[in-house]
Amino acid sequence: MDRNSIIGLGLIFVILVTFAWINQPSEAELKTLQQQKDSILLVQQQKDIEAKAQLALKAKVDSVQATDSTTIKASYGTFATAAVGKESFTTIENNDMLLTFSNKGGALKKVVLKNHKKYDGTELVLFDGTNEELNYSFKTKDGKQINTSDLYFTPQPDADGKGLSMKLEIGANQYIEQYYTFSDKTNMVSYKLNLVGMDKSIAATAKFIDMNWSAKIRQQEKTFDAEHRTTTVYYKTTAEEPDYISETKEEAVDLTTPVKWVSFKQQYFNASLIAEKEFISAKVETKNDATQQYIKQLTASLVVPYNHTSNESFGMKFYFGPNHYKTLAKLDESQLERIVPMGWGIFRWVNKYLTVNVFYFLSQYISSFGLIIFLLTLIVKTILFPLVYKSYLSTAKMRVLKPELEEIKEKFGDDMTKIQQENMKMYRQAGVNPLGGCVPVLLQMPILVAMFQFFPSAFELRQQAFLWAPDLSTYDSILDFGFSIPGYGSHVSLFALLMTISSVVYAVYNNEQSGMTGQMKWMSYFMPVIFLFMLNSFAAGLNYYYFVSNLFTIGQQLLIRAFVDDSKMHAQIQENKKKPVTKSKFQQKLDEMTKARGVDIKQPIKKK
Repeated sequence: MDRNSIIGLGLIFVILVTFAWINQPSEAELKTLQQQKDSILLVQQQKDIEAKAQLALKAKVDSVQATDSTTIKASYGTFATAAVGKESFTTIENNDMLLTFSNKGGALKKVVLKNHKKYDGTELVLFDGTNEELNYSFKTKDGKQINTSDLYFTPQPDADGKGLSMKLEIGANQYIEQYYTFSDKTNMVSYKLNLVGMDKSIAATAKFIDMNWSAKIRQQEKTFDAEHRTTTVYYKTTAEEPDYISETKEEAVDLTTPVKWVSFKQQYFNASLIAEKEFISAKVETKNDATQQYIKQLTASLVVPYNHTSNESFGMKFYFGPNHYKTLAKLDESQLERIVPMGWGIFRWVNKYLTVNVFYFLSQYISSFGLIIFLLTLIVKTILFPLVYKSYLSTAKMRVLKPELEEIKEKFGDDMTKIQQENMKMYRQAGVNPLGGCVPVLLQMPILVAMFQFFPSAFELRQQAFLWAPDLSTYDSILDFGFSIPGYGSHVSLFALLMTISSVVYAVYNNEQSGMTGQMKWMSYFMPVIFLFMLNSFAAGLNYYYFVSNLFTIGQQLLIRAFVDDSKMHAQIQENKKKPVTKSKFQQKLDEMTKARGVDIKQPIKKK
């Protein structure tokens, strides 16, 4: 190697050493580099730990699955494969309803009524999917107790989207199917339980299958108390008229005769299960919720017939919708419309043939239900006008006779027997019936009571606004106190207040006309105040009806008074006194019986 090469290599070495010295990392850079190396090492160690944990978890899961598989097999027998799965949901709908089904149990889980809203304007969910149950229970030949709510069905929607099959297969030509289809009737769902080949699995001694249907009723309306006192279970046996559990009770009722339908009835909506033939028997029950998170829990334990053949089917129908009398009556489902409370006896007759028909007819032409109630009141008052007229005349006759009755009272002092005899004698001579004013009033009572039954349950009034009332089906508050007054409430209902004022005005006018005094007079003033407390939280439509009815009654009284002259009436009574009194057969018989006892009724009774 020559001299130049040695010098060149030396320079290169010096340059490399100098470059390395200049570019060596600082202490901070060395620290950062070490941290990076440590982080990489830590990540690698963590991955190793996770890998080992995954292996341990897998081993544990495999062990648990093996144990669970053994447990499931022991619990469900031939149904064990159907007891494992993951819950999923299927939805079908039409113009009226949105229905959601779960593959777990193959049951209906949620019902949304698309054409209706809750009181606050939100979606009206009749069932919410978490508090409802539709379950079948039976025993198998190997002694297992099977509940379909524990099993997973396979959903198979119809091509047209109007039907859904939920099928649980346990073998070749062996399956349970729950088949749902929309009926062409509004808010109706046809429902069929199909059992194919199940005679090979169900216990040979089984003659029926237990069906449990229950629901925790959600609050749909503004007033919890009003909805609570109108929510209960209705039912119809084949041998009896529709009946129900009292809304004020928590009760279980055993129905030992065949049952046609069961209805979970709320204030304005219901969910009803109707058998095409009938259930063998049933047990229905209502329970309250102390927390008031829901209205009530309603339960129906139904017995489905099973004949232990290879192919059986039990047909049913669901109705999910409003308690609208005309709608339910058109369904022709064994008096399902009876779930709408109309009262009993003559009160039901009044509502069924008068109130409902008038509402239905007028609502086809008039959109304002406030105006419809006004016209209904006008129709009712027109029908009752002859009774009002007779009542007024009878009261007027008693009024013009009052001076003479007072004379009799002064003449005979404390001899009440003689006073009554002389009063009755004057009534007969004058042709006056002292009860003539009461009888017409009593004949009007069925309509007043019928309206009390109808308005709080009239679906037509739900969410119908009128004047200041946003909803005629609930109270019309114009002032909220922020606290509750016992027996009255936490608000002021204006229609209830107007009803009370008009009742007091009518009482004042009526007392002036009849000359009523004493306790009865003050009672007529006190009763409207009692009704104010009673009706303050009732439907605005009811209070509005009573208010308008009072106005019509006062108007009729004023109209009649304009055409009835008291002086002429008094003159006519005096003329009647001159005519011979014609006794009724009853009075003649009474006189004969009195004479037979040796007393001449024509002779005055002498004081001893």
